[in-house]
Amino acid sequence: MIDNYETITINNIIEVEQPIGKFLVAKVKASELLKISYRDERTFNKDLSKYTGTQRTLKPNKLKSIKEFIETRDATFPNTIIGTLSDASLYRYENGVLKIVISDDINEKAFQIIDGQHRLWGFENSPVAKDFDLLVTFFLNADVEDQAYIFSIINTTQTKLEPSLVSDLAELSRITTPENCVHSIAKVFNNREGSPWYNAIKMLGKKDITSSSGIISQYSFNKSILKYIYKNSDTTTIRNILIDSNNDRKKLDKIYVDTKEYIFWEFYKNSEEDKIYKILEEYFNAIKYSFEDKWCNPSSILCKTSGYSAFMKLFKDFYTNKKHSEDNYKLIFEHIKESMDIESPETRLGAAGSECLYKQIKEIFYNNINSLQDV
Repeated sequence: MIDNYETITINNIIEVEQPIGKFLVAKVKASELLKISYRDERTFNKDLSKYTGTQRTLKPNKLKSIKEFIETRDATFPNTIIGTLSDASLYRYENGVLKIVISDDINEKAFQIIDGQHRLWGFENSPVAKDFDLLVTFFLNADVEDQAYIFSIINTTQTKLEPSLVSDLAELSRITTPENCVHSIAKVFNNREGSPWYNAIKMLGKKDITSSSGIISQYSFNKSILKYIYKNSDTTTIRNILIDSNNDRKKLDKIYVDTKEYIFWEFYKNSEEDKIYKILEEYFNAIKYSFEDKWCNPSSILCKTSGYSAFMKLFKDFYTNKKHSEDNYKLIFEHIKESMDIESPETRLGAAGSECLYKQIKEIFYNNINSLQDV
């Protein structure tokens, strides 16, 4: 039957023997792999009155992130896409050569994905798909029980990376992305004696020798600063420009950025992260001065993610209204201290609590804005 269909031919197959059995490993162009692959999403089958399939629903945000990533100059997927060839009439493997039927009909697709569906479908309609080699693991005739076992083992035994470790690895980058820049700022805040955040940022997401009084993770600390530098949709463009220009940030001029929204963009673009540090240091010093008993106190929310995020949102109100001076900070913080309890129950519940806290301190800011000096 296979000889009557259009096929792809895969040479240089590596045969691998493991306790589960034999499988094949090879490289395949992403565009070719899409032609032979299908997903079997786990859904409720009304006819059978039970759940069938093994795959998760595709997540649009994850697909979007992958599509952006694969078009960067240094994109890579070194781990394999895993699937099974279960219908012997749709493939042939002999003498180290694998031939697989190509079909637009979902019922005649040969390769069922077990793991890597987001990575693969991230290449759908992508201009790089035809040139991008993927490593692929082909199980031959794996039944549904084997498929479920492989999928569950892969996705439950892998340890998820600590986000702060990912943030910390930014310093190893050969280009100075916004993430790299903000990591450097966080590192100075945490390591410099006299800094308001000295030893208080968990650089690897946990307390260690560099963060003996760690309160907030580096990931959470960095996130609130990054949102003032650039928008996520520019990630791919920024990386490609920096790679192509040998890390010349002046070339980022070609990107349009709303500097009213991204207030630190110009500092980043002009390699002036030291100015971002000094601006934020003054702000944090004023908070520390005004809330001395609560600053970096483990029982207070002030330096934890919810409190920190709320006060970082307030910082933008100071900055965009040209009221960003230490005296103005202290005056408003004194009003906040007198007018409300930042430790109230409604301000302590994660993102919702942070937003509640921000709305309250923002109201106090605008009620007293006329008493502040312009910068």
